[in-house]
Amino acid sequence: MRISTIRVNDVPPVKCFNISGLSNVVVIAGRNGVGKTRLLQQLVNYCQNPTNNQNIQLVLDATCETEVEAWGKPQIDTTNGQDATLLQNMLQANRLRRNWKSSVVNIESDRSIRKIDPYRFSFDVVDPDEESVSWNFTFGGFQNRYQDTIHAIFRKVHAHRNKISSKAERLMRQGKKRMQLDFPDPLEPFKNAFRQLVAPKELLDADLKAQQLKYALEGQELLLTTLSSGESEVTNIVFDFILRNPSDCVVIFDEPELHLHPELSYKLIQTLTGIGENNQFIFCTHSPDIITASLEHSVVFIGPPLSEGQNQAIPVSEDDETNQALKLLGQSVGIIALGKKIVLIEGTHASLDKLTYGAIFKESFPDLVLVPSSGKCLIRSFSTLVEEVLDKSIWGVEFFMLCDGDTIPLSLDKSALTKLSKGRLSVLERYHLENYFLEEDILAKVFSSLEPEGSWLRTPDSIRKVLKDIAKDMTSYTVSLYTSAHFREEVGNIDLMPRDCNGKSAEHLKSIICSKATTEETRINQTIDSKNIAKFIDDMMKRMEDSIEKDTDDWKKLIPGKSILNIFSSKAGMQVGMLKRAYIAEAMKSDPNPFNEIIQIFERFNK
Repeated sequence: MRISTIRVNDVPPVKCFNISGLSNVVVIAGRNGVGKTRLLQQLVNYCQNPTNNQNIQLVLDATCETEVEAWGKPQIDTTNGQDATLLQNMLQANRLRRNWKSSVVNIESDRSIRKIDPYRFSFDVVDPDEESVSWNFTFGGFQNRYQDTIHAIFRKVHAHRNKISSKAERLMRQGKKRMQLDFPDPLEPFKNAFRQLVAPKELLDADLKAQQLKYALEGQELLLTTLSSGESEVTNIVFDFILRNPSDCVVIFDEPELHLHPELSYKLIQTLTGIGENNQFIFCTHSPDIITASLEHSVVFIGPPLSEGQNQAIPVSEDDETNQALKLLGQSVGIIALGKKIVLIEGTHASLDKLTYGAIFKESFPDLVLVPSSGKCLIRSFSTLVEEVLDKSIWGVEFFMLCDGDTIPLSLDKSALTKLSKGRLSVLERYHLENYFLEEDILAKVFSSLEPEGSWLRTPDSIRKVLKDIAKDMTSYTVSLYTSAHFREEVGNIDLMPRDCNGKSAEHLKSIICSKATTEETRINQTIDSKNIAKFIDDMMKRMEDSIEKDTDDWKKLIPGKSILNIFSSKAGMQVGMLKRAYIAEAMKSDPNPFNEIIQIFERFNK
């Protein structure tokens, strides 16, 4: 069976959730607090006792002939009381453990295993594959049935050995002296899945006497309990799944990424979807990676509660305009699941900057989620960025962007860009975030308790002189950076696309495109004329040198602070990360605070 439509009304905090056309893989996403887990819990509860319920209604498609025969039709809708009864009869029928068909499998978010009691072997061991199990066994959650999974694995091996010995005794009584030994390994599917998940580790045969499962790694035999927490979790889930061997089932999985490395969560999902046939997976997740990887299936965001009766279910596809706009920034629509207010940090070292911003603000702005963004087309796609991302609230999530000063050329007005974005975009006044770490008074306080009396690192004037000397050595490099950025922006993109090019011959097309190329060549040559370049360099060099010689603070804004701070930390004999942490601690106690400009930006974002 497959759920094709879900209708939910008044399941707090969800007021209205209505989605149709669901595929075999469904991802339900949304920021914290919108009701994702609550929605899944109510769905599981409803499936345990389907009725004509006003709060939850399902449309289900049959995925096998036995379902069509049981229902008398290929689709049922639980708004119809008779159809709800048909679903109830199917879900509440007991099943063989190894043939978990046309049911629901629930894997909850709390998957921690606290204790496994030893299994007590009896003389007559029944193969667990042949056991009939209560219909609601898989509704109770993974944690409740894990002990049964481990015990069942031991019993499978025990029953398998009993079959071999029984056959050997029977053949001996018949006077046979030979026996075929091509018995299938009962642990083969478990070994294959284990290899797929955590290679190069290999699952070994079970030790029944010690009741232990082991694996081999680099010639050593190790207990399964020595796996990492993430490896243990995915192994436990997959072993449980293999033992049930579900088919035509609805598998409800809350937060598959919990406690897992992204690559391991991806392997887990790939392994599960390859077990059994015709299963539908409904995942509830915060993971942008899982959301993005599932865009070709059914991805549904739960938006915030709106006006009465307005649908909170928002289907998302690969060609969604918002998704395309976020791609320009090196992001995917999946980041919307991260929080209520997302601040995209634009810059060459955005990932490291996120850590620095986090250290500065700690818990001051709990609603803001910082996301590094590596897209470098801010100016080229500025109108698209504003219209599709920054200028609106997307499904209840607001976007902001904070850029290093080097993101835009000096010729552009930073305040004008902020105004155009209605305050959603801010560009730092300084070249890098590290440019705010160059205040000599703060640096002197950092070293006051670390350096002996008389050390240059305890004197603000001495520190300033060293910083200025470093900046002076970097003047020509900095002017080169600004010159390159300025003329790259002035030249813009090369446009060779002619008008009215349909129905042209090759010769005609060559002629009009070459003519266009000549025009572009003339434009570019005029723009990067040597006189223009020389004047720009002279102006920039004078500005840099004047700032250093006249001892203004302009050089702290214009010259790349990351390089200055790295060189300074080397001269001071302190690792740059340690220096940053100590600087932040002193800065947050100082008045004025060198980070005031940044604090004001975040306060504006947080309103």
